[in-house]
Amino acid sequence: MSDLIIETKNLTKSYGSFKALDGLDLNVPEGVVYGLLGKNGAGKTTTLRIFMSLLKPTGGIVKVLGHTPQKMPLSLRQQIGYSSDSMQLIPWLKVGDILNYNGSFYDNWDTQYVKQWVERLNLPLDKRVFHLSRGNRQKLALVMAIGHRPKLLILDEPAGGLDPAARKEFLESMIELIHESGTSIILSSHLLTDLERISDCIGIIDDGKMKVEMNLENLKMTTRQIKIITQNNIKDANLDGVISLETSGNMLKVIFNDWKENKYHNLKQRFPEATIEVESLNLEEIFLAYTR
Repeated sequence: MSDLIIETKNLTKSYGSFKALDGLDLNVPEGVVYGLLGKNGAGKTTTLRIFMSLLKPTGGIVKVLGHTPQKMPLSLRQQIGYSSDSMQLIPWLKVGDILNYNGSFYDNWDTQYVKQWVERLNLPLDKRVFHLSRGNRQKLALVMAIGHRPKLLILDEPAGGLDPAARKEFLESMIELIHESGTSIILSSHLLTDLERISDCIGIIDDGKMKVEMNLENLKMTTRQIKIITQNNIKDANLDGVISLETSGNMLKVIFNDWKENKYHNLKQRFPEATIEVESLNLEEIFLAYTR
């Protein structure tokens, strides 16, 4: 197996004439937190369900732990954890019972480890699932996903129903999980400020295609918003490496995806009388630039 724990090439998923995934190339290195971003309907959940063999792709190549999901040996399946915001938990079971039931499917279920997480997340073992708040149900789903100390953890909107304090605890838990066991995590979420805190790599998909995939720090270093303010109206704005461009009278606002310091000097030569402002962008601003 390569150093990629998940790899797709030209991955497609169609429903009749509609393409949920349209030639998706995605690469998740081992030992990282990979943040998967996209608008509603971009293909995030479809992608994660294909990784879990809950959906079968229409075409292309997908490898998870070096194997096609549908042909993965049971021993490898037991090295994957999965939690989704839409997971249906057995409502009449108590928390302790559903954890024991879930653990019976894994040879390496760690009861003591699960107990530590139950106490840390303050989950009531004697409450039935249908009496739990949405936040506690998501905490339960997370414990079910990590109780066997997975090598790969796939999370689809796992913190959407948590309050800010619980989300902070959840994120710290993800970081701890990485540090103590080297678990690789691919995480889809609309909470971009949270993803920015914990992600090592970012993939932004739009209309079933990968728009950009990069180490987060490199993405932030090479993406810049430039404001060029001149005394005259700007008519010629043909620039390379541009994600978005807006002109308004004597101001040109550009977001570059391959910013280097020499570009500033090139712009200064092209617009010698202009005032040029260079601004860094956070992850949310970068996401909007790629998907607007």
